[in-house]
Amino acid sequence: MNAELISMLLLDDNKAAQLFFNRLMESIPDHIYFKDREGRFLRINRAHALHLGLSSPSEAIGKTDYDFFEPSQARQKDADEREIIRTGIGFIEKEERASSIQGVERWVVTTKLPLFGDHGEIAGTFGISRNISEMKRAREALNAHHRLLSTLIEILPCRIFVKDREGRIRLTNQAWRNSVGIANEEDVVGRRLSDLVSDPRIQRHAQDDREIIEKGISILDREDFVSSPMGDKRWLLLSKVPLRDAWGKVDGIVGMAADITGLKETEARVLEAQEALREKSLQIESELEIARELQTVLMLSSLQSARAGLDPSAPFFPNIAFRYEPSAHLAGDFFHFVPISRHVFAFIMCDVMGHGVKAALVTTLVRGIVANIYHDGLMPSDALQIVNERLCTVLDRPPLPRFVTALYAIIDISSGAARMASAGHPWPLLQNAGATVSAVSKRESGPALGLIKGAIYNNIELTLKKGDRLLVFTDGWTEEAGAEGEEFGDERLAQALAGCQEGDPSSVLDQLTGTLRAHAQDQALSDDVCAILACF
Repeated sequence: MNAELISMLLLDDNKAAQLFFNRLMESIPDHIYFKDREGRFLRINRAHALHLGLSSPSEAIGKTDYDFFEPSQARQKDADEREIIRTGIGFIEKEERASSIQGVERWVVTTKLPLFGDHGEIAGTFGISRNISEMKRAREALNAHHRLLSTLIEILPCRIFVKDREGRIRLTNQAWRNSVGIANEEDVVGRRLSDLVSDPRIQRHAQDDREIIEKGISILDREDFVSSPMGDKRWLLLSKVPLRDAWGKVDGIVGMAADITGLKETEARVLEAQEALREKSLQIESELEIARELQTVLMLSSLQSARAGLDPSAPFFPNIAFRYEPSAHLAGDFFHFVPISRHVFAFIMCDVMGHGVKAALVTTLVRGIVANIYHDGLMPSDALQIVNERLCTVLDRPPLPRFVTALYAIIDISSGAARMASAGHPWPLLQNAGATVSAVSKRESGPALGLIKGAIYNNIELTLKKGDRLLVFTDGWTEEAGAEGEEFGDERLAQALAGCQEGDPSSVLDQLTGTLRAHAQDQALSDDVCAILACF
């Protein structure tokens, strides 16, 4: 047995207890203090002495909180202790802000109780405090992100809902609640759709939900003709996907319904969730996974809607695939397709500065603007100017990303004619039937969106030929660094595309992604990656 421990055990009870107490006061990291009835320190431990800016615990003896804390806080501490002395009732784990007279601010959780004398009288108070400043700051940051997420979901025009495995509603946005004539979230959470509305289609939806949960399948872009409880009839484009937990088990359903009355075209925005403390972290992680899936569904839906409206017998009817890999849960990269006529379609690809919830919020704004401006005869340069003017008034706010790069293109599949304009975005790569790859233009692009009001953008024109491939991408491809810090670059991307002689667009994008990951040595990509490959 350790000699020091043996000597301690040989002491009488009082001396051993005093020795153990002293060791505890010396080593425990929490702040411990004892005071008399007048609030004067009788004893403190070393951790509390350091907290008060003292070199030794003995320097605090006889002093009060007025010697160490700003007056308002010292008065509050004094009032608390006098109430404890008066009533004999203390408190446990109370959160307090502790600002010293030197201006150092901390948050602590405090337990404070009456100190009894030898005869049971209240001789003062004693307490123990723990520094929770880092936890407090983390909690405030988490709450700020959660408010951003809630705000974004609420402003989305499409109807969003989340259900658990039993069909009970876990989350909805205002658009969904408006569709069933209910104003408050608390009136729908925990209830089934059949509890809220009477509709013969509810049984069909319940069957859909069972198949999604039992088989893990998704329902994407199904058109439904519905009537709301208010009696108005609408066409909706409905998508429902399984919500999986951290182990891959289907935990519920995420759904989205976009109003496509008239044009039958979906336009929805999405985002969400971030991490919380313990249980909240799992909840927000799940919400962010939902938002990421919905981002992908939105882009896929726009592509499918645009191709469905084109004439498949046209000479340049395209075979299109895309690749979308956010570096975080939510990305600032996205694309959106717009049908203009049976032979003409347009698309925009954007790269919002940054990642995460804020960047995804801006993608929602851009989608909404683009969805409302397209028409036959609109030039790409005109479209970028309109989006730029509207973004300049929105992005001039410190919490939001400052700018957006974008490429807008219009393609005629009857003639192969293509027009494009760029706002700080890389020009696409064109691979002709002879396998030569080059950028569609060497012209300098216009300024990024959201930076300069009144900015002018210029169009370029080209004529596509049968067998051509057009690769549209964000700078995450070219700026990815390798082992020595060198970027993947435009030349490597062009060479990788030239090396893909065979294969459909999806397999070509698989090969390009594999080449990029090999350059990054299979590490997580540092930036969002988004690309469209169209084969004519």
